[in-house]
Amino acid sequence: MTLCDAMQYVHYLSPTEGGRVHDKKMADEYPLALPPGSVLRQDLGLLGHAPAGVVVERPHKKPPKGELSFAQRLYNQLLSPLRVVIEHAHSGIKRLHMAAGTLRLRGEWRRDPVMLAACALHNLRVRSPLRAYRACAPVKLNT
Repeated sequence: MTLCDAMQYVHYLSPTEGGRVHDKKMADEYPLALPPGSVLRQDLGLLGHAPAGVVVERPHKKPPKGELSFAQRLYNQLLSPLRVVIEHAHSGIKRLHMAAGTLRLRGEWRRDPVMLAACALHNLRVRSPLRAYRACAPVKLNT
């Protein structure tokens, strides 16, 4: 589990777990102490997890054999671009292909350093002044 800001900088990385451990169980096992009034954007895997004093923004889940209301769909659409930041951070972490694939090294103690290195490289890339690109001047086509 990771916690990042709007600039995709990873501030928190939980200890790694096997792929079959549910997100909610990990959130309960490794609780975060967030400042009161902070906004926590979660996905549906953390349904039911709400730290005290924190504003939780979570999309609405479609009920079984039912539909979302117009307001719920609109809320999900407005929340989606804000939540995509963490998905971009995860893809940046997985640029280190060792973190994206199956780790075949023996011993569970090797997973944590691999993820730590992947997050450190991602944070280095995010904070790099070379990351910012300049907008190109529009190209004029002669017709």
